[in-house]
Amino acid sequence: MENHHGGRADWDDIKTFVAAAQAGSFGAAARRLRTSQPTITRRIDDLETRLGVRLFDRGLRGVSLTRAGERIYDRALSMQRASVDIERLALEADRHDAGEVTIAAPEGVGGFLLGDKIAEFMKESPGIRLALDCGFYRENPVDAHVDLSIQFTDGGGAPDVAATELATLHYALFASQDYIDTYGAPTKLEAAVGHRFIAHSAQVSERGQWHAKTSAFMELAAPALVVNSSTAMLYAIQRGAGIGPIPTAILRLTQDLVMLDIPPLASGTLWLCHHRDAIKSPRVARVAEWLVSIFDARERPWFRKEFIHPSEFDGWAWPAAARA
Repeated sequence: MENHHGGRADWDDIKTFVAAAQAGSFGAAARRLRTSQPTITRRIDDLETRLGVRLFDRGLRGVSLTRAGERIYDRALSMQRASVDIERLALEADRHDAGEVTIAAPEGVGGFLLGDKIAEFMKESPGIRLALDCGFYRENPVDAHVDLSIQFTDGGGAPDVAATELATLHYALFASQDYIDTYGAPTKLEAAVGHRFIAHSAQVSERGQWHAKTSAFMELAAPALVVNSSTAMLYAIQRGAGIGPIPTAILRLTQDLVMLDIPPLASGTLWLCHHRDAIKSPRVARVAEWLVSIFDARERPWFRKEFIHPSEFDGWAWPAAARA
């Protein structure tokens, strides 16, 4: 793809162009490609300069393809599909049960739910090298460099992507015992509005997708702290900074939190996604089997579709203050 300036489009710029066209904004494309928005903007500007055409119309709500951009997008998409086909051919030739497997997962899921189990897997499968890519976002698209992706969407029904439902996470309000001793424990959602509220940025941006009562609460709560890190959110609540919604599954890892006697605010489904051909690799299939076992709801009731109160978890010593 040369123009009269003599420039040639770089393949990374083409991938950036496709991602921006599909996502509808440079920010969303940056999250998809795990890079920064300025990098996306620079690559698109460079590509437009080299091709000598304007590819996007920029607006306050995102970007849209120009007529020239639409024509080039069709060719760029064909190039991307050819690249994926090359990856698949290489995968089909690679049947070994040893080697590297890359897992993409949201930061909280990767750190708290997978990190706790990795040592055991590495002992059982010494020939497999894991690469765990934890991002500060909920979307983890199945890219060429990702073998298995744990995400809160099912891949959007893409024909070349297989999606397996892993688990349901139930988000309830938690606080530290020190916070409750100082400020009290609200027993109704409306009473929680006056408390210092801590939220994840994804919870704030997606509040409109929750049921009406929770959405109204999120609107009225006026968070005192908004973070994009589940780890930072957990530590802040543990240290008494305020109350906030955390999956009940966290209680299997810490007893420093108290679940307020308020029904869960929302639930979210975790999916395991991958290219359909990826599972033909024995090592990818082995890692996928391990991931599914981590979220086995028969052994771990906190991952069931229906909400099970932590006080009913078999073998779980539930803190007395949680039912206060």
